[in-house]
Order: sequence, then structure tokens, then C-alpha cells
Amino acid sequence: MTTTSREYAEALFELAVQGNVTTETSEGLETVVSALLQMPEYRALLASPAIAKEERLAALDTAFRGKIPDILLAILRMMISRGQISALNGMARDYEELARGYRGESMAVVKSAVPLKEAEAVTLRTRLEKKLGRQIMLQCVVDPDLIGGIRVEVDGRVIDGSIRNKLDEIKEVMNA
Repeated sequence: MTTTSREYAEALFELAVQGNVTTETSEGLETVVSALLQMPEYRALLASPAIAKEERLAALDTAFRGKIPDILLAILRMMISRGQISALNGMARDYEELARGYRGESMAVVKSAVPLKEAEAVTLRTRLEKKLGRQIMLQCVVDPDLIGGIRVEVDGRVIDGSIRNKLDEIKEVMNA
């Protein structure tokens, strides 16, 4: 996370809360980021100082006006004008973090050696929600290096029940 992306995210979030459009802004960010990932040449056009700023802003307006909230379009225009559109992905991540907190949600990154079954994911989410007192969204990632068990990262906390962690702890004790 860069300071620039965080500042844009905070400004956008504040405007979205004031306008009561936090969800619409999240959806708009998803639309823009997805479109720019699918068309890297378009992202390059928006970032290119070789192309007149007015042309880049017109291209942005043509692509997204009426499809995303006006406050998001205004922030994107500002980013292009200042030559900072490269901070878009970081800004989108930071905005989503702020929006989840506002909605009383947290994102838990769950790493497991093998894919979790649906019932396991539901049970884990329920237990985390009970423990943390907030709604949890799971992002499940397979990491064969864990050997077995799971590692959960949520709200700056790490719960590591992986076999890899247990082996590392044993190794540390043996080397002490």
C-alpha cells in the first residue's frame, strides 16, 4: 500500500459515505479495475504523458461516464491529471478495506495445503465471525508448502495451525 493510493482511497471513501454510495463505488471500482486488467493498452493510454491530458480524460469519460458513480469518475480524472493512475489497484484495495470496516466486515485469507470443502469453509467462517464479532468474508488459497492444516490472516492477526508451523517450532526448540 502506497501513501498515494491510501490518500485517494480515503478521499473516495469519505465522499462515498457522504453521498451514501459506498456499495455503488465498490462496484464501480471493480468495473474499472477489471476493464483495465482486460485491456492493458487502455491503461497505458490513460497513463501516457505522450498523449494530451484532455484526450486521456475524454477516453475515461467515454468509457465510464454513467457506468460508475460520479465521485469515482472525478477521483479517476484527478489521478490521470496528476499522472497517478498507476495507483489505481492499490487505491481499490485500500478502498475495499475501508468499506468492509464501515460495513462491519473483515476479509480472512485462509491458506490450506489442499482446497477446503464447502462445509469446512462455512464452519471456519462461522467460528471466525463468532470469535471476532463481525461478518467475515473468506479468501481461500491453496499453499502446498503448509503440508497440512490451515493458516488464517484476519484483521492483522495470524492463526497458524499448519503442520509447517509446528515443524518450524520443533526445529526452533531443537536448535536452541
